[in-house]
Amino acid sequence: MISVSNKEAQTIFLTSNTKILNIQNKVDIIVSPEFYWVRKFEIPVKSETQARHVLPTLFEDIINDTSSLTYQVIKLEENIFLCFAYNNKKIYDAIKKLNISTSNICSIYFAQNECKEFKSFEIDNTKFMYTSEGILVKVPNSLLPDVVDLNKLLKNINLSSYKLQIKLYNDVLNTKYYYYLFAVFSVLIIINIFKYFSYSIEINDFDKKVELVKKQNKLPSSMLQVDAILKKYELKIKEDLKKREAIEYIFNNRKFDLKSLDIVNNRIDLEYLSSNKKEVENFLNKKYKVISSRLKSFTLKVSIKL
Repeated sequence: MISVSNKEAQTIFLTSNTKILNIQNKVDIIVSPEFYWVRKFEIPVKSETQARHVLPTLFEDIINDTSSLTYQVIKLEENIFLCFAYNNKKIYDAIKKLNISTSNICSIYFAQNECKEFKSFEIDNTKFMYTSEGILVKVPNSLLPDVVDLNKLLKNINLSSYKLQIKLYNDVLNTKYYYYLFAVFSVLIIINIFKYFSYSIEINDFDKKVELVKKQNKLPSSMLQVDAILKKYELKIKEDLKKREAIEYIFNNRKFDLKSLDIVNNRIDLEYLSSNKKEVENFLNKKYKVISSRLKSFTLKVSIKL
């Protein structure tokens, strides 16, 4: 295995064939697809957090035991997610074999995201290629007779901002920590149970108050009917506000002598005394459509559409 020095850290590509090293410098590690599963899924959710909750079920067809896996998600486009699943301990053990101090590890990355500029490549006598769907996979050496040597190109890779969220920890915890964790979780469980019953009581009281208000105001019991009534009144309010706005606009202009104003459905009929027909129409047309306008004697009758 060859490591290449960058300005800040060496870059290492981790495969199952990587030989034991003794590196004292800071390192960035790119993990090959041998240590994780990656798939594209169409999931009808908006966020990566929501998508991650359903991944154990989605990976069940290719992984027998999903309980020990860690999941990460990248949103590619609307409802399309690039999803990773990996065993934290498996990667941790592979890194331990390299004799690299965990304090010298800067970041760890998925090869899926870091090697996109190479359609196929070889490293540690192991060959990889991107499928037609853009997924990096390990392939038999005989399948790709002539590919680039990634060892010579590691220095050209610009690492992305998406990192593998691995926990570099010892597998065995001290017994006292188990008791401590058990005590903490027990307290949290008791608190949550208390909150659950408290919220249940509040919800029941609220439902009773809602039913009481419905009875007092003779509202229908069905929420669909209530929603229909609310929408009806909301529409009526919008119409009234629209009429109020029109009346306010008309009365704000004191240049014209307004004799009468009458609202008929979505129409307002106006009568002006001794007013210039063209000036009145220009004023009204700024916000409303003039339906009709006629001058009779000294009275100008105008109708506008709301």
